[in-house]
Amino acid sequence: MSEEKSLKEQKLLELEEMKKQINVLKGKVTTLEAKKKDIEKDAEDTIGHLIYDKRKEIERSYSEVLKEAEQRLKVKEKEKADERKKNIDKVVNENTKETKESILYLKNHIKNILEEHKLPGFVNSSFYMGVWYPTNIGEWFIGVLVSLIILAIPIVISFVFAKDALIKSFPNVTIRYIIIALIYLGVIFVAGLIWLGIDKLTKKNIDVLKEIKELRKNIADNNKVIEKITKDTNKEMTDDKFDYTKIDREIEAGKLEVDNYRKKKEEAMNHFENVTVEEIKAKAKEEVEKKTKPIIDEIEQVKEELDTLQKKHDEFKLSIAGE
Repeated sequence: MSEEKSLKEQKLLELEEMKKQINVLKGKVTTLEAKKKDIEKDAEDTIGHLIYDKRKEIERSYSEVLKEAEQRLKVKEKEKADERKKNIDKVVNENTKETKESILYLKNHIKNILEEHKLPGFVNSSFYMGVWYPTNIGEWFIGVLVSLIILAIPIVISFVFAKDALIKSFPNVTIRYIIIALIYLGVIFVAGLIWLGIDKLTKKNIDVLKEIKELRKNIADNNKVIEKITKDTNKEMTDDKFDYTKIDREIEAGKLEVDNYRKKKEEAMNHFENVTVEEIKAKAKEEVEKKTKPIIDEIEQVKEELDTLQKKHDEFKLSIAGE
C-alpha cells in the first residue's frame, strides 16, 4: 500500500513537472510573439518617419525652386508696372503741364499779395480761412472744430492732468470749481486775445482776403482738373498704347516656368505617393520578413512542442485519475 502511494506521488510530481514545462513553453511563445510585434512596430515607425522625411524633402526642394521662379515673375511684373506708371505719368505730366503752370502762377501771385500787404504766410491756409474768414461749409467746419478743441482744453487740464493737484490744493469742492471756472475763463480769454490780435493784424483790407480766397479757389479748381485728367488717363492708357513686347514675353516665360514647376511638383508628389511609398513599404516588408522568419519558425517549433507536451500531460493526467 505504501509502495502504491509512493508511486502515485512520483507520478503526480512528474505531472507537475510537465505542467511547469508547458507553462515555460507558453511563456516562450508569448515572448517570441512580443519580440515579433516589436520588430514589426519598429519597422512601421521607421517606415512612417522615412516616408514623412522623403515627402518633406520633395516638397521643400520643389517649393524652393517654385518660390524662386515666382519671385522672378514678380520682379518682371513689377518692372512692367513701374514702366507702365512711368509712361502714364509722362502722359499725365504732358496733359497737365499747362494747368500745373497755372497753379504755380496763382501761388506766386498770392505770395506777392502777402508780401505787398505785409501779411503773414499762414493767411494763405485752410486753418486761417476756417478760423478768421470762413465763407463755405468746409471752412466753417474747421472753425467749429478749432473752437471745440479750445473749449476742451480747460476741461482736460482740470479733470485729467491737474485733477490730483487741484484736489490736494483745494479740498473744498466749491473753491475747487471756482478755480476750474477761472482756468476755463483764462484759457478762453487768452484764446480770445490771440484771435483778436490776428484778426486785427490780417483784416486791415478785407478785399485782399477776398482776392486771396478767390485765388485759392482757382488753385483748388485746377487741382480738381489735374485729378480728373490723371484719373481719365489711367483709364484710357491701356497696354496697347505703349510697346511692352519685350517685358510681356519675359512675363509670359516666367508664368510658363512657374506653371511648369508646379506641374513637376504635382507629378513628383503623385509618383511618390503612388509608387515610391509602395516601394518603401515593400522593401521594409522584406526586411521585416527576414528578421521575423526565424522567430516565426521558432514559434511554430515551440507550439509543436507545446502541443505534444500538452497531449502527453493530458493523457498522463487521465491515466493517473483512472488508477
